[in-house]
Amino acid sequence: MKKAIKITDNVYYVGAHDYNLRDFHGSMYPINEGATYNAYLIVDEKITLIDTVEIDFYDEMLERIRSIIGDRMIDNIIIQHAESDHSSAFMKLMNEYPKAKAYVSISGKRAMLAQFFKDYDYQSVKTGDTLNIGRGTLTFIEMPMIHWPDNMATYFDDDRILFSNDAFGQHIISFKKFDDDYDYSYLIAKAKEYYANIVMPYGKNVLNKLKAIADLELAIDYIAPSHGIIWHKYIGKMLADYKDFASLKSKDKVVIVYESVWNNTKTIAETLAEGLGQNDIEPKVYKLSKTDSSLILSELLDAKALLIGSGCYNNTLASEICSFIDKAISLNIKDKYVGTFGSYGWNKLPIVNMDKKAENIGILLEDFNIAINYAPTQEDLEAVYEKAQKLAEFLKEKN
Repeated sequence: MKKAIKITDNVYYVGAHDYNLRDFHGSMYPINEGATYNAYLIVDEKITLIDTVEIDFYDEMLERIRSIIGDRMIDNIIIQHAESDHSSAFMKLMNEYPKAKAYVSISGKRAMLAQFFKDYDYQSVKTGDTLNIGRGTLTFIEMPMIHWPDNMATYFDDDRILFSNDAFGQHIISFKKFDDDYDYSYLIAKAKEYYANIVMPYGKNVLNKLKAIADLELAIDYIAPSHGIIWHKYIGKMLADYKDFASLKSKDKVVIVYESVWNNTKTIAETLAEGLGQNDIEPKVYKLSKTDSSLILSELLDAKALLIGSGCYNNTLASEICSFIDKAISLNIKDKYVGTFGSYGWNKLPIVNMDKKAENIGILLEDFNIAINYAPTQEDLEAVYEKAQKLAEFLKEKN
């Protein structure tokens, strides 16, 4: 039996726990402990539901809703984002509450119509529009490209809650719904992972929206995202860290990603790590096929540079590396330095030309491309180590 979880005297958690989910947004974002689909019920003179859940969890959401309002009708449904993990239960819910009014952003209406082919008399709202529900009033805030064009947030003044949708989310499943119950370092690591895998390409939008929310001068006691736990105790610290995420503020750290069959490229990667680490730059080294991409992207978020290595595979690069380069390009990390390396057999062009692919990721390191024939000699490794030393000195000057 599923019951609602009390957030305040007026607001209840009525979302769902997906314990078995291991790939969020397809294989793009591997996760370890599942995800929540957060929906919130506001009990005022008019009953209002903030977001729905993924369709497979409709019954769980409805059971939680009924545990609070019984047979009473829902008056308003706020659709803050049209993506399926938030909206796919919407049509089924409308069959249960056919008189409910649905509120969406302008682009959200287009997305809902394109997905569900039926106009539920969607009420389009924009930033600053309000909806009185009794004692309290809802204020809508458009959040375009965090991370779809239709995203928006909703502020409930009576309990001073910002329902932030995808912004400030994390993948944590627990019945302890507030940040008060956790160590901040754990929470921000989860938030960083979520940001890196979902929101990183839209840093400029995030910075602009953080400023816009601050300009509204809202009194915020809670930030309730659509995934994970609710921010309360650590709001100030979290917003400051989010600002750093959005501005790609970096540490003296380099992410090294490689693929290797006969360990030659692996040896180069580890020698680079040695040269960096011995010179006060923290290396993070990952064999791509053995590592969840979510971890790599989380580390890349605050690294100063990315080094990509591959061997030759039928006169081309490893397929995993090609896919990773395409992914890195999509992240829009223009201010990070990028270098390439690898081992080749009878054809060095794939390794030499890796720079042409990598230059679309960020700032290409000059004269860094490392291409070694077959197994690296001791002399080769000494040259690699020296390159790493020079890179370390260069990066330490870049603050």
